[in-house]
Amino acid sequence: MNSSRNLLVLGATGQIGKLVSRNLRRREANFSVGTRRKVKLAELADQFGSSRFIDLDDPRTFDEALKNITGIFLLTGYTVDMLVQSKALVDAAKRNGIKHIVHLGAFTRDHDAYATVFAWHQMIEAYIRVSGVAWTNLHPNIIMQTFLAQWSLKGAMYSAYTSKAVGFSAGEDIAEAAAAILMEGPEKHNGKDYWFSADVLAPDQVAETLTAATGRKFTAAVVKADGFQNHAIQPGSAYENAYAKGGFEFFEQVEDGRMAYAGSVIDDTKKLLGREPLSLMDWAKLHANELLEAAGYEAQP
Repeated sequence: MNSSRNLLVLGATGQIGKLVSRNLRRREANFSVGTRRKVKLAELADQFGSSRFIDLDDPRTFDEALKNITGIFLLTGYTVDMLVQSKALVDAAKRNGIKHIVHLGAFTRDHDAYATVFAWHQMIEAYIRVSGVAWTNLHPNIIMQTFLAQWSLKGAMYSAYTSKAVGFSAGEDIAEAAAAILMEGPEKHNGKDYWFSADVLAPDQVAETLTAATGRKFTAAVVKADGFQNHAIQPGSAYENAYAKGGFEFFEQVEDGRMAYAGSVIDDTKKLLGREPLSLMDWAKLHANELLEAAGYEAQP
């Protein structure tokens, strides 16, 4: 490890960014978390050790936020603004001499990822590659933390938007790998793409796994792919319409075979961390009470 690294983590108030930050703190890394909410700066500094003000919609805040930073964990919100936000931040990273960008993307494969959001991530990655800044891209399949969304398991029924088996990855694996990559730096990880798809399951298998892990009955129902778009834009959702459309397109293209590779096990957790990735069963046991709450059951004592 290089103790001279000074890292900046974006998205620390979200599921994955928070886990990345926790892993970095546990490893005693030198890092700050970024936020656009000035009222959160003290709270986040107390939680993670250091915080910096950065507003991804205002590039004028970038130079100060990136002062003396050597590596960035790049994670944006679920809006089409991710395109201009990422471009502006990459430009600022190059201008400020940033040595390494670790980007959280999607489970894409060259030339056949045409769902909106997947194409956006590929465009961002292409821009990073030609920026001159060292880069590493993380490509997770469906992240298991999505099961904790209030609409995902309503009434203990898993709403699947494709009948096909798809791959799942634990946010814990992605975040621990991201922290290791940030600390080990571009000397080891420059120009690398890493994949996270550890457990491939059909809808009924997902329900059976959640039932076995929690001890309470879960069922599964396959709904039309556009059901994702309808659910994802409910009040309080983190998704905007354009981003939700990308989810609909993904499930539609998995169902008709254009993105069949989403049903593949391709996982670099063991390569990066020296251990096996979490299966859905492993993950569901860790989050049993949260899953029960999301499903409307009472949590176990």
